[in-house]
Amino acid sequence: MRNIDLINQVTTEAAGNWPYILQSLSIAVPDNPRKHAPCPHCGGNDRFRFDDKGKGSHICNHCGAGDGLDLIKKVNNCDTTEAAKMVADVLNIDYRTTESNPIADQRRRNELTAKRNKQAEAQRKREELEKAERKEQFNRNYSVLSSKSTTGESEYLIAKGLSGIECQLLPDGSILLPLTDSDENIVSAQTISELGSKKLVAGSAKQGSYHAVNATDDVQTIILAEGYATALSVSLMRPEALTVAAIDAGNLKPVAKLMRSKYPHAQIIIAADNDYHDDEPNTGELAAMKAAQAISGWLTIPTGDHKADWDDYRQQYGLEAATRAFNDGLYQPEGEGMTATLQVIDGGKEDKKQGDPLKPHVKSRKDGVYWITPKVDKVSGEVINNESWLASPLEVIGTGRDDKDQYLILRWQPYGENETVTAPLPLADIGEREGWRTLKAGGVNITTKGSLRAILADWLQMSGNREIWRVSHATGWQCGAYIMPDGEIIGEPERPVLFSGRSSAASGYKVKGSAESWRDSVARLAAGNN
Repeated sequence: MRNIDLINQVTTEAAGNWPYILQSLSIAVPDNPRKHAPCPHCGGNDRFRFDDKGKGSHICNHCGAGDGLDLIKKVNNCDTTEAAKMVADVLNIDYRTTESNPIADQRRRNELTAKRNKQAEAQRKREELEKAERKEQFNRNYSVLSSKSTTGESEYLIAKGLSGIECQLLPDGSILLPLTDSDENIVSAQTISELGSKKLVAGSAKQGSYHAVNATDDVQTIILAEGYATALSVSLMRPEALTVAAIDAGNLKPVAKLMRSKYPHAQIIIAADNDYHDDEPNTGELAAMKAAQAISGWLTIPTGDHKADWDDYRQQYGLEAATRAFNDGLYQPEGEGMTATLQVIDGGKEDKKQGDPLKPHVKSRKDGVYWITPKVDKVSGEVINNESWLASPLEVIGTGRDDKDQYLILRWQPYGENETVTAPLPLADIGEREGWRTLKAGGVNITTKGSLRAILADWLQMSGNREIWRVSHATGWQCGAYIMPDGEIIGEPERPVLFSGRSSAASGYKVKGSAESWRDSVARLAAGNN
């Protein structure tokens, strides 16, 4: 049997049998993907996890990740073929003969299937037992804590300006926050100290559990926030919505999916935390985007180059300004089949008074395009404008049409060049990856932040001159003027004309001579020729 055939056969027949195979080769791995253990290769204490997933998948914080064959190679310091032969010996695959025995092969497969089913059943029972033990542990712990709790206001919330909210309070003043599953059973809980320290109660089944901060009879809108205080602040901004706390960023997506299954027709909004750090991923925004994309939901995030959630924003700017910013920032993140689209909400942009000094807005300057979020200094009363960069200098000078599509006519000066560029960008590409890619390829620098890109896309569609241009993809006569292959327009067109693309014949044209020389050398010879 060829080595490649052996490896392929071993990989196929080992699927789902790796715990048994590794055990047979004296390679100890954990029996649960949540357990951490010493690495069979490099040791340590808890650096190794065995996820299996039917392929022997594993990861070690020290020597890396791989599949079952990779683990055997590392432990035995051998190549892939030798590792495959070890597995073949365990699985009774005769790789020494050139012809296979169909009857023996089928018998071996049946034996492996029986072993795999037995292992899977044992694993299922272990997981059920562990789940039951965790549930019993949680119920016991929560019962003890709940029996010690009283109802009252939390100093933690009062310090944030959230008064009049009654909570379950423990003797030390901590909040005991129950979390429920889809059937409204309490399956998890979090404690929040007066200083804001948060801990899950031991045994909690956090994934997919949530705490609803209000109740509505007719659920049309659902808002998901990470923390409890953030959810409370958001419920003040949008009291008509059902608002829930998912506790942390990692639980946003499971809770979002649960809400979508319970309320398939509701608008679901993710109130993201802005976990801004220089040169580091924005974990709050990324988690919110994944959650929104998973359920075709909406997202809104506090603006600014500093870490903040919507509770922080409310405390800093006040409830009215926070409500406006929350509504104005709503958009659907880009994803499969989705476009970045801002939504006008009652109480948002359409209801704002013109000239409001605290109104967030986009400002185009010589040094670029910026998102301005004003705030009032609590000490001096002065309005301070926080700026978030959106793009390098960019101007909308009109809208264009060809025979079938509509465009925005944009003008910019690429970095390091003296000449400006005027180009059409299809309206269908605004807010899409194609549109951003076109602008960046043309020399426009664009922010990488998804929330700010949505703001930029909205501004592009609503700003600038609305003069109608003719977008032409062909040379020749257009609107009473003649377009040369290099894009030069001869004559005065009836309306602005823009040539999109260059003809392959453009290189055959060049400027030479003068009108007088043309008259003497060309027109003179044509005189009298009818």
